[in-house]
Amino acid sequence: RLTMYKLRAKADLVDISNDWRILVAWGEGAAEAFSLAQEPGLAESKDTGLAFVDPRLAKAGVRFLSPKFDALPEMERAPLEAYDSHRLALGLPDGSRDLVLEKSILLESGFDELHGVDWNKGCYMGQELTARTKYRGLVKKRLVPVTLDGPLPEPGTLVTTGGKPVGEIRSGRNSRALALIRLEFLEGGGGKLQAGSTTVTPEKPDWASF
Repeated sequence: RLTMYKLRAKADLVDISNDWRILVAWGEGAAEAFSLAQEPGLAESKDTGLAFVDPRLAKAGVRFLSPKFDALPEMERAPLEAYDSHRLALGLPDGSRDLVLEKSILLESGFDELHGVDWNKGCYMGQELTARTKYRGLVKKRLVPVTLDGPLPEPGTLVTTGGKPVGEIRSGRNSRALALIRLEFLEGGGGKLQAGSTTVTPEKPDWASF
């Protein structure tokens, strides 16, 4: 799909996933372990690869790109599920699970605050729509972390209040999930939110500005 955006650039897109891997380290001291400051996007070349602070949010941790068969840094190992829980708690979207292809609006998913939109850059695909959405105040929903009291709903389950649809569950794990919810119902003024038999309590991430 990336070839759609290559246009006339003199570049080749090659899948190197069989030879390289990407790791993530998070928690207290993660950036310091790679001699990095807590600054989103800060990168530094290492002997065995490239380390960079997550460009979205420093709290998300440090990514480390290295050849697949090189020795790993000395750190406590954790399963992918642990990072997924960390991501959900921060309210960070997973593009493959939380965004709907050709439908999701980036500003609803926090891309403005998470350094995913450049308001100073020249022309790019979708620029006019994105700018109009921001400056005319057309963002009516936001993707936010929610706490669940009940079974984990399937992705796509409607969030309702009084039988009225006001949002939709996206990715989730255990008692946490991300949900796209209309702004006027995020403060709890519209009554209790439900996703099936599960009670949904939304939270505003500390990095969000809505």
